[in-house]
This record gives sequence, structure tokens and C-alpha cells, in this order.
Amino acid sequence: MATGLMKLPENRVRRNYTGGAGIDRLHGKARQEDNNMPEEWVGSMVEASNPGMEPIAHEGLAVVETADGPRFLRDIIDDDREFYLGAGAGGGEGGWRLSFLLKILDSAMRLHVQAHPSTRFANEVMGMPYGKLECYYILHVRDGISPYIRLGFQHTPGRDGWREIVEKQDKARMDGCFEKIPVQVGEVWYIPGGMPHAIGEGITMLEIMEPSDLVVRCEFEREGIVVPEDGRFMGRGLDFCLDIFDYTEYSKEEIMEKCRIEPRVLEETDAFRRVRLVDETLTSCFFVEKLEVTAPALVRHNQKFNLGVVCAGSCAMEQNGQVLSLKAGDSFLIAAGVETYQIRPEGSAQLVMVYPGKDMNTL
Repeated sequence: MATGLMKLPENRVRRNYTGGAGIDRLHGKARQEDNNMPEEWVGSMVEASNPGMEPIAHEGLAVVETADGPRFLRDIIDDDREFYLGAGAGGGEGGWRLSFLLKILDSAMRLHVQAHPSTRFANEVMGMPYGKLECYYILHVRDGISPYIRLGFQHTPGRDGWREIVEKQDKARMDGCFEKIPVQVGEVWYIPGGMPHAIGEGITMLEIMEPSDLVVRCEFEREGIVVPEDGRFMGRGLDFCLDIFDYTEYSKEEIMEKCRIEPRVLEETDAFRRVRLVDETLTSCFFVEKLEVTAPALVRHNQKFNLGVVCAGSCAMEQNGQVLSLKAGDSFLIAAGVETYQIRPEGSAQLVMVYPGKDMNTL
């Protein structure tokens, strides 16, 4: 039987960088450890691609314990697609693809410099439905860290110069292309397709992205971690991938003006405040909202498929007699068929929820 609310299990995934202690901290675990599983994929219906690592069957796919045993979340949704996704969503009898991927990410090191194709490039040049725009919501910074990201060229080498830097793996020249863009807890950042970027060390964040795994990694080694050849250029070669990059020179101030998003309050009552973090002006694939709850509240659902994370505090969420007990770090699902639900915070709670835009893909 379909349920309107669902608590989701922790779903850690291996990556080619180290981190993860910040995710343990968010969950309130006594042991907080950095390793090669620095991401948690929330309600994921995407399989992880980890070139150079020993394959793990179905890594990345969310699995839920049911009365009939463990099942992939996608299969549960398929049992009652209209209830979970909404009328008309998901392509009728055909296949469907959720139009976003939500991650909790924690970096113990600066990540390798990379970029993703824009949607236009993916559509017109690669014949693919999506590029890979990303958004960050900064949750926490480790002690003693001045948090930053690399984003855009502050000192552009141009296409030919960038080719030479990548071919020679000239770390000094590569570093000289970027300045540190400072970030703070609570900020929201937009990472356009084509813009080179790298997350700095010591940051725990929510990362929400368009549903593609297209990535060009131009820094092949970082802190002893080597990106294997088949994980660098999407199997296309450097010449092709050079066309993906935005070689515009942006000052730090221009990047902060262009890519730091100003949240917008949508609704405020004595019990809660609902804030829009990402909207359709950035992507047609997803919306992101934050719910700040300070007292028991009846919330009218947007009647979309929602995946969410409790970012702070704890609460009980109730719908139609079903109650979820949620604490910081827990993730959950709200089906499109839900009309209203109740939240009872223990003091206060902050929840971030992601739901599809108009681009729920049909495949």
C-alpha cells in the first residue's frame, strides 16, 4: 500500500575524493570519519559511476526496507506512479526519470577542478536532454577552515592556454586561473554549466543537480587521488571537451553577484516560514525550498514528489495517521498525492525539500 510519507535510509556512495565526517556529524554519530564515501545520495534513482574503482552492483540506488523485504525506491514508486509523482508525471506507461539528484556532500579536501556541459551544449552538440547545472546549500564548515569554492576563471587563460595547462597538468598555472570565492553557512550558490569549479575543503553542503553524469575533470591528481583516464573527458577527448568551458573572465565580485542566490520568503506564519532557495529562473528541472518550523503546524503540500533532508533540529511529521520521527541528517519523501501534513518540532527544525520543475523527463 502506498504511503504518503516515507523515511529514507542513509545511502552513502564512493567518490574520487575524501570526506564524509561532516555527514556523520550531521547525523549525530559518535564516530566521525573521513573516507572514500563522502556523499549521501538522497532517495536516489541514479546509479553511481566510479571509474577506476571495483564495481558495486546498483551503487547509488536508494533501497527501502518493506514488509516484503528490501526494494529499490524507484520500483516502489512504479507500483503507484500517479500517487507518488502526480497525475501526468513520469511518462504514463513508458519509462521515467526524476529530474534532479539530491546529495549531502562533505569535503575533507579541495575537489578536482571540473566542469559540466550546459543544457544548450548537451542538447545541440551531444544530443542529450540535460546538461548539469548544480546548486549548493551550505550546511556546515569545519573548525579552523576559511570556506571557499573555485568558480569561474578570475584570470582566464583562453581556450588555447587552458588546453596547454590541462595537457601539461601545470598545477601552478591552473591554480593561477582561480581565486578563492568565500562562502558561508546558509548561503545558496548556483553553478552554471560550462563554468569551471571546485569545492574547497571542510564544507558540508546539500548539492542539487540536473539529472546527468556529464563531467569534464581537468585536474588529474589531487592529494594523491588520481582521476583515471576514462573519468576525465566523458570518452570524447580533450579537443571536444574544450568547447564546454566558459572562458569569460569574472572577478570575485562578479561571481558573487552572478552565482550567489538570494532566498525569497514565500509564506510566513506564527508557526513556520517557507523560503524559496532555487526557482525556475535557474533551471526547469527542480525547485528547492526550506521550511523553518518553530511550533506545531499544518502545512499545505505542493502536491509534487518531494525529497527532503532535516538540516537542523528534530520533528515529527504526520499525515493520515502515519507518523515519522525525524532528526538532523534524516531524509524523507512526501508523495504528490498528499494534500496536507502536520509538523511538530522539538523546539525548532529546518527542513530542505526538492521537487521537480516542468522538466520531469520521459524516456
